[in-house]
Amino acid sequence: MIFLSIQNSFASDSLPKGKDYPAAHIYMGKPSEHIDTTDEFTNSFRTRFKQAIQGDVVFAGEYAQAEWGCGGSGCHVIAFINKRTGLALSSSFMAYDAGDSETPKPIGEEILYINKGSDLLVTYETSDSSDKKFYNYYVLDKKKNDLTLIKKVQDTSH
Repeated sequence: MIFLSIQNSFASDSLPKGKDYPAAHIYMGKPSEHIDTTDEFTNSFRTRFKQAIQGDVVFAGEYAQAEWGCGGSGCHVIAFINKRTGLALSSSFMAYDAGDSETPKPIGEEILYINKGSDLLVTYETSDSSDKKFYNYYVLDKKKNDLTLIKKVQDTSH
């Protein structure tokens, strides 16, 4: 489980919690032998997904995490693949460091919370064009094979 403290600048009782979005089950079987590469994204990163599918379930009962960098820019991408079906989620998350090496400014969406027993995923979003920062709450939509944003909360602690 990945979790970082979320600032109490808003009523925490109104925020989505992992326990409110339980995964239907935790997949314990063998990983799919086939990676579904019918979409361009999965096909482009099929080697990363083949490696990731061998890993542990980390999200929503069936998903393993794939991660890769973008070269010297300090960026990284995180995506998820279903261990049972071999189908990657449509959504992925990218973040990188902007600015100089002494005071880098993270830009993008970094995952703050995932749990193998929950369909909830929480990110922290920053932008290079704005000083506004947000906590984004997503829930897995299995029918769409994607994440649905259910709540976006501005971080007012900065």
